[in-house]
Amino acid sequence: MKRLLLLVLASAVSACAAPPPAPLDASLARVSLETEAGNRLHAERLDGEPVRSLQFPDLPAGAHRLEVRFMFEVAGGGGEANGGFNSGERRCILAIDYPDFQAGKRYRIHASRRGWRPAGWLLDADTASKLASAEEVRCGPGV
Repeated sequence: MKRLLLLVLASAVSACAAPPPAPLDASLARVSLETEAGNRLHAERLDGEPVRSLQFPDLPAGAHRLEVRFMFEVAGGGGEANGGFNSGERRCILAIDYPDFQAGKRYRIHASRRGWRPAGWLLDADTASKLASAEEVRCGPGV
């Protein structure tokens, strides 16, 4: 009985673990997404086409336009009747145009908030050097 309970517990815990990423094909580039705790960052469009996943697929070498949806908490303006502050989520689309994705390399998109404004960068995953800055495409409801 104790052994069965341990087996059930072990299988439940292992089901929660994220599978390791597949090895990177040497002919493709990989872009991962990162942001601070409490924020969310998802893949939105690749070269104008919608991405049907939270992450970008591995990319062929060359030029690409990557768009991400960035959601972050912002403090409200204190407009509540009881004098309290409300908070809300701000949603923005950021775009990065980069002309030189290289096969076999890993990249990261990092997004962060600067008050009410979003900011983002494309980084070399190995050296953390900044390769490109993101442009704010739009922010607001319905994004």
